[in-house]
Amino acid sequence: MLRVSTKGEYGVRIMVDLARHYGGRPRSLTDISQSETLPLAYLEQLVKLLREAEPPLVVSTRGAHGGYKLSRDPADITMGEVVRVLEGPIAPMICATEGEMTQVCNFIDACKTKYLWTKVRDAVAQTLDSMTLAELAAVSLSEQGTAAQFIALSDIHVGLGSQELCLPAKDGETKVRPLP
Repeated sequence: MLRVSTKGEYGVRIMVDLARHYGGRPRSLTDISQSETLPLAYLEQLVKLLREAEPPLVVSTRGAHGGYKLSRDPADITMGEVVRVLEGPIAPMICATEGEMTQVCNFIDACKTKYLWTKVRDAVAQTLDSMTLAELAAVSLSEQGTAAQFIALSDIHVGLGSQELCLPAKDGETKVRPLP
């Protein structure tokens, strides 16, 4: 399974917070930590990566009213740029790493699955590169206060030869619904 680490998750949350406050005063890490319920010590490490990126994603201001701001408009920052700064190149497998491969797979020349991993990499990269920080911040703002219910894909069952879909309910029982 492809997973983003807490470094990537928390870093994206920092960037969304800064995007939501774009144009205002600098945000302190304490403010971000409290609003996003993230550990302050970890945010200090992450904001360093974001500040030292080339080009920088955030800038800092010292002093009593100091803090962090985005280095440019959220509409000019792609989520691909943010995720790559935090997580490195997109690489579902070593044979499908963006840019130069730092590790070499012994089966690369005879690999029967490289095409799959290359397609996965390209789909993830295209999704991240086509979304801006402004878009993500706007969506997160519109969904604020909306409770989301997630259902694990492994909990969904479709009977063969049937026109019904079985989904787990909140009470633990399975609800059967007709397929559209």
